[in-house]
Amino acid sequence: MNLKTPFLSVITPVFNEQDNVAHCYKSYCEAFATCGEDIEFIFVDDGSKDDTYNSLLQLAQRDTRVKCIKLARNFGKEAAMTAGFDVCKGRFVTTLDVDLQDPPELVLQMIELAEKENWDVVYGVRQERQGETIWKKTSAFLFYKIMGKMSEIHIPSNTGDFRIMRAPVVEALRQFSETQRFMKGLFSWVGFRQTAFYYVRKPRYSGKSKYNYFRLWNFAMDGITSFSNIPLRFATYVGFLFALVAFFLALFYISKYFIFGDQIQGFLTLIVSILFIGGIQMMFLGIIGEYLGRIYIEAKHRPVYIVQERKNL
Repeated sequence: MNLKTPFLSVITPVFNEQDNVAHCYKSYCEAFATCGEDIEFIFVDDGSKDDTYNSLLQLAQRDTRVKCIKLARNFGKEAAMTAGFDVCKGRFVTTLDVDLQDPPELVLQMIELAEKENWDVVYGVRQERQGETIWKKTSAFLFYKIMGKMSEIHIPSNTGDFRIMRAPVVEALRQFSETQRFMKGLFSWVGFRQTAFYYVRKPRYSGKSKYNYFRLWNFAMDGITSFSNIPLRFATYVGFLFALVAFFLALFYISKYFIFGDQIQGFLTLIVSILFIGGIQMMFLGIIGEYLGRIYIEAKHRPVYIVQERKNL
């Protein structure tokens, strides 16, 4: 394969990464040196509060391959990736994180695999996650297992946003109008011919991840409610089950009263039962509320993101 033939777009969302962007750009230049000018680096500043965007502008002034997008505020990584997809022009498109945990030097190998075997998408599967805590690895494992059981589409395990895609796949992603996006699910939902590429994920180059456990929990909730209605069905089934148990329990006590003359007693049991059923009802109302909240937000038809400034675009 002639590495200078494909025109490649590298999309990188950034948020408060002023200390990482220069090293990231240097790594890109080294990894994609064989591509020459036939490449574009699209950095999307997702409302950074530090000097990240000014650092990107300095790179863009020196190298016209660097394209910069500054969003009006922090819209989230999914929206930042969408902004990159909307402007990229590459025959192949890849998404990389500025922390370089996903090695950029593997992208050309993934492109070679795609062209050799005619794949539309080659997604990275993490064989090993270096530099991550046991809790994060365990929670990620559980999340993919739960999503695999609940989702109507297949979302590969241990797969993030690291992948290469042909232009028709990116064009399909541009057709989505939903505001709350779970890109891992959308990547699978669009279909096309996809295959896995196994690699070892490196530790973060510097700094700390912007995703705390609360944000990761919300991210997981977005994934489940975006691609599965099983929680709603589960609430329905449990509701029917409790109603059935209550019906037969009532028949049991009534029968005991008329056959054996036993008085129906148990004030403490009654209180515990009411609290338990009330807790179940509140939990299921919360599940329904999650779905109603998504409908409420989508009904507003707000844009996924708002661009404040662009450079070299």
